[in-house]
Amino acid sequence: MQKTQKMTLLILVSLFTLTIACNNDDGNTPAPLQADFSIEFIDDNTVKFKNTTLANTTTPTWDLGSLGQETGNEIEVFFPEIGEYSITMSVTSATSSDEVTKTVNITQDAEAACQGTLEYITGCGTKTWKLNLAEGALWVGSNNGSNTFWQNSDNDLITRTCDWNDEYVFSSNGAYQYISNGDIWGESYTGFASDDCYPITDLPDDLSAWADGTHSFEIIPGTPEKLKVIGNGAFVGLRKAANGAEVSTPQSEVIYDITDMRTENEKDILELSIDYGGGLWRFTLYSW
Repeated sequence: MQKTQKMTLLILVSLFTLTIACNNDDGNTPAPLQADFSIEFIDDNTVKFKNTTLANTTTPTWDLGSLGQETGNEIEVFFPEIGEYSITMSVTSATSSDEVTKTVNITQDAEAACQGTLEYITGCGTKTWKLNLAEGALWVGSNNGSNTFWQNSDNDLITRTCDWNDEYVFSSNGAYQYISNGDIWGESYTGFASDDCYPITDLPDDLSAWADGTHSFEIIPGTPEKLKVIGNGAFVGLRKAANGAEVSTPQSEVIYDITDMRTENEKDILELSIDYGGGLWRFTLYSW
């Protein structure tokens, strides 16, 4: 009787063990979680990341390094600067967690958003400015503006047409172009014996950088904001007005304070000033 009971118990234990073994071998054991995501460039600086993990997971968490963190199965990230960025996605399933890191290479800086002063000066495209058709468009005086040393008169709009037909062209991509329209106001510092209008071709060779040319520009944040024109011979208003001096040779760059931007009689008005060391030059431009 005891032998029969022992045999029965042994058979039951064996069947239980076999059942467990079969259950563990039925092909339903979950595979290890393997996180993965895809990378798609929307443009040079915007990238779409999409969770492609082959399992049901929680909403992924994305570590974007210096750009912070985001969550979502699909995200778009804007990278403003050139660089190599490591992107890590973390996911969790019912049984495990995993993460994967991939690298994105950004090959160019993003263009500055066209807004504010850049929008005003360029129209988010190309915008042409000329000296305002008014008395005082060319003005020089004390730094606080209380004393006027000289300013153009209404009559100068007729006698100095070669100044008032000049065009200053700003583009939102950072290009700046000066167009003389064929003539120049000549003074002694530009190599002319008397003050008058001359053909631009009469400008001496060593001052040729002050003739028509394509340069670049920047808007410098601050109070006030500043406009920097960059390139040999780049200027706005008058060639001789430079930072800290009145000069007789072309400069590699000139920085102007932006002192006013307004609309007047359906024209956009831009006022620039520059401290030349002995006072202040101010140029009032208009765009139509």
